[in-house]
Amino acid sequence: MIRRGQNFEGPPGQYRRIGAIVRVGPYALFLTVRGPRPAPKKVRVDGIRCPLLREEPKINVAVYAFEFPEIVEPDEIAEPELGEATLEAGNEYPCRIEDVDRNNLRITIPSYLPRPGDAGAPIVQKGRVVGMLASYWINDMLGMGPRADIALREIVDYFRRRTRSSTA
Repeated sequence: MIRRGQNFEGPPGQYRRIGAIVRVGPYALFLTVRGPRPAPKKVRVDGIRCPLLREEPKINVAVYAFEFPEIVEPDEIAEPELGEATLEAGNEYPCRIEDVDRNNLRITIPSYLPRPGDAGAPIVQKGRVVGMLASYWINDMLGMGPRADIALREIVDYFRRRTRSSTA
């Protein structure tokens, strides 16, 4: 079973984490951070090729599709709240959501220094994914990343537009 927080491989040697797994209609998708460059067209999760479905540069999110939806465990997505949370980067690390704006959230992570390959790691509150780690500043222990609820809304809107245009 493939779950959030799991690593996936992009171009050779480049790893990131699955931020959240969602179902939109018949599709099983995973969300991760896009990064400063365009997202890879295909990635591998446990040896399974997953094509890029959509990039949302304005919110720094990339969406990939699973060919076999039965192998994933979907997540609940929620709006972030200020306060305690957990960063899932291989293990669970306590963190705190310090600020939430329209598209992003900012966290402090007192007990863990994110490593290369932790980009996209889910930020979880009350068992629901609220964001994904995109960047981290060592000098003030501050991390930042896109909100999962906004990313999901953008993806659902994309599917609605796509469905409407293909049936016209």
